[in-house]
Amino acid sequence: MVRKTTSLKVDEELWKKVKIHCIMEGIEISEYVEKLIKGDLK
Repeated sequence: MVRKTTSLKVDEELWKKVKIHCIMEGIEISEYVEKLIKGDLK
């Protein structure tokens, strides 16, 4: 799979929560976002 770098504008407080969540889960933010997108597209 080829990955593309992109940028998003996200609410600052939401982004902080995402970062903390990903640290606690031991995953990269990009992995988390991809998982959410794939789940939504099913």
